[in-house]
Amino acid sequence: MPRVTSPRAEATAATRAGLVEAATALFAERGFAETSIDDVAAVAGMTKGAVYHHFAGKAALFEAVFDARETEVHERLTQALEDAPDLLTGARTALATFLEACSEPRYGRIVFRDGPLALGWERWRECERDYAYAFIARVLDGLAREGSLVRAPGASYPTLVLGMLSSAGQLLGQAPPEQHPALRAELLGFFDQVLTGMTRT
Repeated sequence: MPRVTSPRAEATAATRAGLVEAATALFAERGFAETSIDDVAAVAGMTKGAVYHHFAGKAALFEAVFDARETEVHERLTQALEDAPDLLTGARTALATFLEACSEPRYGRIVFRDGPLALGWERWRECERDYAYAFIARVLDGLAREGSLVRAPGASYPTLVLGMLSSAGQLLGQAPPEQHPALRAELLGFFDQVLTGMTRT
């Protein structure tokens, strides 16, 4: 049976989505520190009170934006993995997709440049783990099952890979846009070496 939502619930969801989208645009352009609740309300065409009705403050609004951006990119990575002819090709495509996303202000600046500042280091690491750990573990486990890995992945592998990917994201998130193409190529080369060392190719 399809889920039935009330007009009020739909209006609330639409208002919240509008605030998140307005905040996303501002955080991507100006950054967390230079964006105020007043700015978000003005861009969304709402009152400041409307923002506080849905979010306790700027940090809570930022976390909602962070979640939305992580969800969007996770869907892109999953699609890249599922569209590939084999898991190893999918892993390489997903990696390229991730690095491309990190070059986009709506992801790289929000998640990797401002994320640790806005959320605090521990909360940011927790959020990164929530979104990325299961995906990384899925890829490693799949490669192990199909016999592509030189050795079975240890329990620490997903955490180590997550650390490398987070560092790559921070490099791109903090770099000037004109440096992104060369930096992405350098990072892709590095991760290709890591994959080649881990797999039977």
